[in-house]
Amino acid sequence: MLTSHRVKHFVKLGLALVLFAQPSAQIFALSKTPDLGSNATNIQPTEDYVEPEEYPQKLKDWYAQNMDARSYIAVDAETHRVLAQKEGNTPYPIASMSKVISIYLVYKALDEGALKMDQMITVSDAIAEGIASNVNLSNVGLVAGVEYSVEDLIYGVMLESGNDATSALMWEIYGSEEAAVQAIRDQLQAWNITNFQFYSTSGAPNEELPESLWVAGSGVDDENIMSASDVALMTQYAVEAYPAILDVTSTPEYLFKEGTEYERPLYNPNLLLPGALYGREGNLGVKSGFTDDAGRNFVAVGDENGRRIVSVVMGVVGEDPSTGEPLTAYWDQEILLDGLLDYPELYQNENLPTNLPAEPEPEEVEEEAGEATEEPADPNLENRRDNPLTNFMRNIFSIFN
Repeated sequence: MLTSHRVKHFVKLGLALVLFAQPSAQIFALSKTPDLGSNATNIQPTEDYVEPEEYPQKLKDWYAQNMDARSYIAVDAETHRVLAQKEGNTPYPIASMSKVISIYLVYKALDEGALKMDQMITVSDAIAEGIASNVNLSNVGLVAGVEYSVEDLIYGVMLESGNDATSALMWEIYGSEEAAVQAIRDQLQAWNITNFQFYSTSGAPNEELPESLWVAGSGVDDENIMSASDVALMTQYAVEAYPAILDVTSTPEYLFKEGTEYERPLYNPNLLLPGALYGREGNLGVKSGFTDDAGRNFVAVGDENGRRIVSVVMGVVGEDPSTGEPLTAYWDQEILLDGLLDYPELYQNENLPTNLPAEPEPEEVEEEAGEATEEPADPNLENRRDNPLTNFMRNIFSIFN
């Protein structure tokens, strides 16, 4: 039954400080108040999904009354049907949700033999001084000259949201931040995801990175940007290809650098995991993200109503008027998923739009193949979705989590 989540949320937030006061760089960073100012609205508007006439108005109204997210989407993983959305096709900053595609490429390298799980990676001065030492970034705290296993770094990425751990892994595979970013762009293009901007492997905005790590042609204002729909698609492709990613993101706690002087526990900050504040029995992760312009974000994978659902909440801002604590993307995820529980018939509605990109027309493929020998591919091509999208540019000033 659809009832207001406001009172329920106030009670839960009151318990949060007692039940989940675990050391986590990500949790601490969420105490910041995001600034979704004018810089966050410079993206050109895009045509949104259109629900069929029979879509339940009561559900739409309930979401409008209870959710704070700037954009969101819930997708049935089997059919790709969009079960619920708001501005699902509109690109916004995605912050640390960027790490999903990076960790996919790490597992791809493991699969292809380019990496081994027990392989040791020595941290460079560039990562230690340029990333790990930045207190504005969420980091594991990698130390120059110290060796870390690939496994430790993977958990550092997905549990601690370590920007330093992300770059350490990606540089080991591709040699540099720029080459790794290009690999990300190429992979997204291969998935026919085209309406994006990608400038860092971790989601850290250029403003927080040394200029030596900026991708050629980018500037201080640049930050990774995608739509909720594309984040959902990217995440689904990643975890379906490598389900072991979900083994990591569903782990409550991991002992980092066990048996060394750097040993310490990493705690999973995902409040949707079973037993957590907003716990759901079927939740398996995956990744949060925060910058001032991105707000609070979370992409989740889990089983609801017997279906595998990929849900994305983006741009949650503001404070709980009862406690003064920041609102969280976990709360909005709970509302989004709870709403669908009362409408199982949505899963069977063949009139719902899907989040699959439209395949290029045959003549377009032939033309692009001919042009490929003349000039390199543009990583920010026009999006060919069911609804046409326009390219966008924007300036962002933010602090990354």
